[in-house]
Amino acid sequence: MVGAALRLTGQEQGAPVTIVAFGDSTTAPRGAVTVYPLLLQEELRQVRVINAGVPGNTTTMARQRFESDVLAKNPEIVILQFGINDSAVDVWKKPAATGPRVTLDTYEANLRYFVQTLKARKTEAVLMTPNPLRWTAKLKEMYGREPYLPEQPDGFNVTLNPYAEKVRLIAAEEKVGLVDVPPAMVARAAEMKGSVDQLLADGMHPNDEGHRVVGNQLKAALLKMAKERKLPITAAPAWQSSGATAIIHPAARDITLDSPHDTVLGSGLALLKDRTTMMAVYSTPSSYYSKPGTVWIAARRTLDGGKRWEVEQVVARHPDCQPSHPSVLVSKDGTIHVFYLGFKKWAWHGVNPTSDTSSDIWTTRSQDQGATWSVPQRIFNGYSGATNGAVETADGKLVVPFSHYVNNPGRLVSRVAISADGGKTWDLGAPLDIGGAGDHEGALEPAVLPLKDGRIWMLIRTTRKVFWESHSSDGGLNWTVPVPTTIDASSAPASLTRLRDGRVALVWNQRSKARRELQLAISADDGKNWSPSVPLVRGKSVTYPYVIEGPSEGDLWIGYHDVPNGWNTPRARQMRVDVSMLEMVKRE
Repeated sequence: MVGAALRLTGQEQGAPVTIVAFGDSTTAPRGAVTVYPLLLQEELRQVRVINAGVPGNTTTMARQRFESDVLAKNPEIVILQFGINDSAVDVWKKPAATGPRVTLDTYEANLRYFVQTLKARKTEAVLMTPNPLRWTAKLKEMYGREPYLPEQPDGFNVTLNPYAEKVRLIAAEEKVGLVDVPPAMVARAAEMKGSVDQLLADGMHPNDEGHRVVGNQLKAALLKMAKERKLPITAAPAWQSSGATAIIHPAARDITLDSPHDTVLGSGLALLKDRTTMMAVYSTPSSYYSKPGTVWIAARRTLDGGKRWEVEQVVARHPDCQPSHPSVLVSKDGTIHVFYLGFKKWAWHGVNPTSDTSSDIWTTRSQDQGATWSVPQRIFNGYSGATNGAVETADGKLVVPFSHYVNNPGRLVSRVAISADGGKTWDLGAPLDIGGAGDHEGALEPAVLPLKDGRIWMLIRTTRKVFWESHSSDGGLNWTVPVPTTIDASSAPASLTRLRDGRVALVWNQRSKARRELQLAISADDGKNWSPSVPLVRGKSVTYPYVIEGPSEGDLWIGYHDVPNGWNTPRARQMRVDVSMLEMVKRE
């Protein structure tokens, strides 16, 4: 099983400060959203953050669980945020409510009870005003009548504003900390040249960016409090920006190659024969839906660990298709093999792809460190959506995993192309079919890895909440019946690599975070068990990774796609992280 977290080495030891985040659904865990208690746990040191948020709670409901959910935890600090549910007037009910769920006087009494009880126990309290609300079609349908003002952009806050003002008053009179969320969100929206709507997932609950605003305000308040009260809380190393929307782990280093083009599609990386030079391969300057002949496969090399990348080299062009989304393998003899799509058309009619849907798989190779390349060779004729690496077996076979469409009903099956003569000729392994119906259903975009016992392991993307797997004992020609793994996964491909010390690295999108986060885990027993995982990259959409060990042992080079605006303008990015900089909480 894959666990919860890796952490940076050097983290301070000793008893952490317990912080309870006490609130409603704007505090509680919420699917793939990184809520502010998670941000505090990750970005502060010497803290234990307990999320005591319960969806739907008013302060009256919360008072009933205050003893068990807060006081019983013996916290040093308690963060309190309520108000949206208290102030709600349920005009959608039959008969319609005429007043709030909790009156303003009762709300004030409940908050003062929480604060005064904590102060009597010498526990620090931090009050937060509720975040602002914005109209959506659904909310307007439910609440778009008096006392609300549906014609005004701020009209959903008419009952909430007095409750927020009461929080400010209590904080001042009780002399406790205050984080004032509405003005912080307004300021962030102005920085983004947008509106508060962009910080909310559904007009009510903060999205990732909204929780980032709240988390940043709380971090500043808690660090100030720690300094004044001599608490051992310190700031953890900050995540680093990489591009417009992605951020990478503090232990990682951004080595993204510079490119003047909007599209850089393909995250493949390779260590060349000299064991020093690294190569990145990709397609550019635009994506799939361009005029034939206007996109090419490119490569760039770096000799200094990614500080500088050499001038772009054209690897392959085609006059009649769009060569796209390449991956790369350096075989034991030093030959560089590049595999890529020859995209022509995607279309779907009824239950099947159309007969002219076409995205073949091609290959080209270089035996002189990338100075020259062979004439491109087609190794599969049909429709494949992406290449996802390749491996060389102990007996020298090249194995290229991919998926392709089959009909009635249309779906994807996984298989491999195999070459026993260094890429001159190719055979196809048996297809792996797990059923399904639809353009992104079935067995998709597999990754493969030779195991220590001689078998090949295939890890298959699905839409079924976990990866599926299969094994081959004959070099990829035949495979066991695919079965589900226990690895929680979004519907996105994984990348696998064998480290020099024998362990296996896995990079993938977990289901809980969808494509908003890429995770890394390590296995010492060929994928049977995995270390707890660490988030490496976060963004609006960060996915389709590629991982390889670089010139130094434990030096992971990771490529991935940053796709904030869709696959017409994906941007491959590169980073490095040394596993020695990460402390494994559990090592098999």
